[in-house]
Amino acid sequence: MKSVNHSFANYMKNIRKSRKLTQEKLSELSYINIKTISEMENAKANIDLDKLETLSTALNIDLVEQYFNILFKDSNSIDQIINSLNSRDRFHGSSQSKEIEALEDIKNRTDRKIIKNKAQKLILYFKSIEVKDDVTLKRKLLLDALKINRNFDFENLENNNYSKVDYRILLNFAYTDKNPRQRLKIYKFIEDSNIDDNDLNSILFHNIANTYYILEESEIALEYINKAINLNSDNPASAVMLYTKSLILYDLSKDYEPYARKALEISKETDQKLYSYILNKCKNIFVK
Repeated sequence: MKSVNHSFANYMKNIRKSRKLTQEKLSELSYINIKTISEMENAKANIDLDKLETLSTALNIDLVEQYFNILFKDSNSIDQIINSLNSRDRFHGSSQSKEIEALEDIKNRTDRKIIKNKAQKLILYFKSIEVKDDVTLKRKLLLDALKINRNFDFENLENNNYSKVDYRILLNFAYTDKNPRQRLKIYKFIEDSNIDDNDLNSILFHNIANTYYILEESEIALEYINKAINLNSDNPASAVMLYTKSLILYDLSKDYEPYARKALEISKETDQKLYSYILNKCKNIFVK
């Protein structure tokens, strides 16, 4: 809270000065002791919402709203990063430096433990995405994220409390399991949790589709990839999901080419590294 109070103190002082008021004059207008105003402007007084209401009238500005804007700024910034998780395809080995730098900045400037923990959890999550081939390191990063500020029961998943971020981390942790049946078991636990989040469910269904494809159950895989793509309709079309659908259709001897072509078209416009990745995969699988 210390950094919040300092930020608000500076804001309040600047507003008073912009109104060309001395502390003495503001004290006269608000009937609040000048010592209290001085302490508020130097972050030495606890925030009193009643006094802020009174000062708001004297300064003709909503100080209460500004205080809460500052208080929840870091939390809102984290929520924006979470909401952007599905704004682009995040394939393994891709850079997540923009998100990690923003989260490190939030973690370093906030005094709120809950925000620090949330930021650190997401930092570990994004770092795990950057890991391409080292499965052991990827699993460690995700496990450390799930364990932040608590014990996590992997034997009985239903014994844990989950945020939407926790489900996303657990989803990625399942992906690192070499046993597709064990992987599917965790995915099914998440599916049965009935999470009200289209973005998360879209990625979940995509991962389930991939797993059924590996298990050579392509009809079920097709059901899930269609569900994933339908839920993803509010976001930019996912080249990775379209590519996955083309693989499944190819396996079922159905018309796969429009989806492979669309996956290449989208990735070429949005992400050259992803385009190269899908192009090489298409050459190896579809071109005989």
